Amino acid sequence: MTAPGAPPETADRPLPAIAAQFVCFTLVSIADAILKIIVTEAPSWQIMAMRSASSLLILTPIILVQMARGRATLRTGRLKAHILRAALSAVSVFAYFEALRELDLPVATAILFVTPFFVVMLSGLVLREHVGLNRWIAVAIGFVGALVIIRPGPEGVSFAAVLAVVSAATWGAAMVAIRALGKTEGTLSILFYFNLFICLIALAFALPGWQPVPPWLVATILLNAAIQLVAQSFMLMAFRFASASVSAPVQYTQLLWSVAAGWFVFNVFPGPQVFAGAAIIVASGLYLIWSERRPRRPS
Repeated sequence: MTAPGAPPETADRPLPAIAAQFVCFTLVSIADAILKIIVTEAPSWQIMAMRSASSLLILTPIILVQMARGRATLRTGRLKAHILRAALSAVSVFAYFEALRELDLPVATAILFVTPFFVVMLSGLVLREHVGLNRWIAVAIGFVGALVIIRPGPEGVSFAAVLAVVSAATWGAAMVAIRALGKTEGTLSILFYFNLFICLIALAFALPGWQPVPPWLVATILLNAAIQLVAQSFMLMAFRFASASVSAPVQYTQLLWSVAAGWFVFNVFPGPQVFAGAAIIVASGLYLIWSERRPRRPS
C-alpha cells in the first residue's frame, strides 16, 4: 500500500502510469465479476457493510505500522468532506449493486463510462468552474451513447439501467466532492475514512434485515475488498507517475474485460447496441481528455 503524506509532485513518467492504470482496471473488472456473483446472495447494504469492514480490517494494521514509523496520521480537519464523499459514494455503490442484479456486466460497465461527463457537468454547475462549449458537446454526445445502450422504448427504461445512471451520477458527484481532499489528506487517511463512513452508513440500513451468510461468502467479500484496495493503490500510483489525463483512456479496457467475464463466466455476450453505445461514449470521452490536455490560450 502507498504510504500517506502530502501527495508528491506528479512525475512525467507516462509508461509506468499507463501500466499502473492497466493493472488497476484489470483488478476492478475482476472485482466487478465477483460482485455480479455475490449480489444475489445477500442484501446490497449488507454486502457493502461487510466489504467496508473487510477493507478496514486490512487497512488497520498497515495504518498502525505507518503511524509507528511516523509516516501516517488519521488527524483531519476535513471530517465533513470525508462524510459527504462517503455518503455520495454509498448511494453510488448501492445503486450499482442493485443494477448488477439485473444488468449484464458489460452493459453496467459501459453505462458507468458516463461518470466523467457528470464530473464535467457538476464542476460547471456546482463549482462554477469554466466549462467550454466543446466539453458540453462531449458531455451531450456521451449521454447519447448511454441512451444507445439503454435503448429507451415505448415501455420506458429498465429500472436497473436507471440505477446504473444514478450510480454514475453520484460517483461523479463524489469525485467532485473529493477533489480538494487529496491536497490535504494522505492516501491511507482517505481510504480509512472512506471505508469507515461507508461501513457505518451501510450498517444503519443493513442491521434491521441482517441475514446470516455462509463462510464462503464472507471469504469472497474479503477477497473482493482486498482486490479493490490493491486496485485503488495502483490508481494512486498512476497519478504519481503522470497526470490523470495521460492514463485515463486506459479505463476503457475495462469494457473488454467485462465482455470477456460476461462471456466466459456468465455465458452472456452483449448485443451490437452495447458496442455501438460504448464506442460513442469512448470517442466522446477521449475527445474530452484531449480537450483537457490541449494548452489553453491566455485570456
